Amino acid sequence: MYEEEQLKALIETAVDGVLSITPDGCVKLYNRASEAIFGYKAEEVLGQNISMLMPRSIARAHDGYLSAYLSTGEANIIGKGRKVEGQRKSGEVFPMHLSVGEFSAGSERHFVGIVRDLSHEVAEQAKTQGLQEQLELIGRHSAVSEMGAALAHELNQPLTAIDLFLAAADRQLSEDPEKARDIFQRVRDEAARAGNIVRRIREMVERTDGERTHFLLSEVIEGAVDLCRVVDRSGTAITATQVPAAVLFGQPTEIRMILVNLIKNALDATEGQQTRRVLIRSEVTDKVRVEVLDNGPGVSLEIAERLFEPFSSTKDDGLGIGLSICRTIAEGHGGRLINRPKEETEDGLGGACFSLTLPLAEEAGHE
Repeated sequence: MYEEEQLKALIETAVDGVLSITPDGCVKLYNRASEAIFGYKAEEVLGQNISMLMPRSIARAHDGYLSAYLSTGEANIIGKGRKVEGQRKSGEVFPMHLSVGEFSAGSERHFVGIVRDLSHEVAEQAKTQGLQEQLELIGRHSAVSEMGAALAHELNQPLTAIDLFLAAADRQLSEDPEKARDIFQRVRDEAARAGNIVRRIREMVERTDGERTHFLLSEVIEGAVDLCRVVDRSGTAITATQVPAAVLFGQPTEIRMILVNLIKNALDATEGQQTRRVLIRSEVTDKVRVEVLDNGPGVSLEIAERLFEPFSSTKDDGLGIGLSICRTIAEGHGGRLINRPKEETEDGLGGACFSLTLPLAEEAGHE
C-alpha cells in the first residue's frame, strides 16, 4: 500500500507529463504536469484516445504505429526518446520530447510516456540564433566596410573602361564594323567583371535565410580570394594552392566570411612591407583544413591570449568582433578556428597562421 501511494505521489508531483495508454491507444494515466502541458483536465482525457493530444497529421498514423509494433515487435520510438509535436487544447502545436516505455499489468500490455514541453527552450534557441545571425551580418558589413575604398576603386575601373570602349566603338562602327564588334566584346567582358564584383559584395552583405546546404570547398575559397584580391594593391600578394575536391554542409556565405576575414587580416598585417605573401592552402583527410598564412610580424603571445575575445582588436578602426564571430561560425558548423604558433608551422613564411577545420558533409551526417 505504501509503495502504491509513494508511486502515485511521485507521478503527481513530477515536473514532466506522465501518461500511460493501452495497446488500442486509450489513456489510463494522466498526471498534473500533463494537464499543465496540454491544457486538458484529467477527466477530459482519461478513457479517450491519445491521438487527441497530437496534431492531426500525426494522430492519423498513431494507431497504425501501435498495431505495427504489436504485430512485428519493431520499435520506432518504444524504449527511445525523441523530439515530436504535441497539440494543446487551444489547438496550438508545440515541440516536446517524448520517451516511451512498455510494461505489463497482469496479462495486459501498457505503454507509458514521459513528456517534456520544449516550447521555451526552442524559443530561446531561436532568439539566440537570431541574435547570432544579426551579429554575423554586422561582422560581414564591417569586413566589407573596411574594404570599401578599394572595392569602389576596383568597381570604377571596369565602368571607366566601358565608357572608353563605347566611345571607341562608336567611332569605328561605320569605318570598321569588325573592329567595333571586337570592342563591344571587350565592353561585355568589363561589364561581366563589374557584375562579378557587385555579386561578391552582395554575397557578403545580404542577410542569409539560415538554411544550410551542400557546397564545394573550392567555390568558397575561390570567392573569398577573388573578393580579397580587390584590396591587394600589389596584385600578387595572395596565392592559393590547388583545392582538393570536398563537399561541405552548412552556409557557404558564413564560411566565405571566415576566409575573407582571415585573408584581409593577413593583408593588413603585411601592409607596408616590401614583399608581401599571403598563402591559402587546404587539405582533406577525415576533415577539411584550410590555413591562411602570411609573412608578417606574426601574433605576439600577449595578443594571442585575447585574439578571439569579443571587442578585442589591434586595429584603431576595428570593431574587434571579426575573429570572435568567425570562431562561433566555425564551431556552429562542427569545426574549429585556431591560431597556430610559429613553431608549429612549416610554411617558411614566419608570420601568422590561422587554421580552419570543418567536417566533410558525410561526416556531419549529410550524404
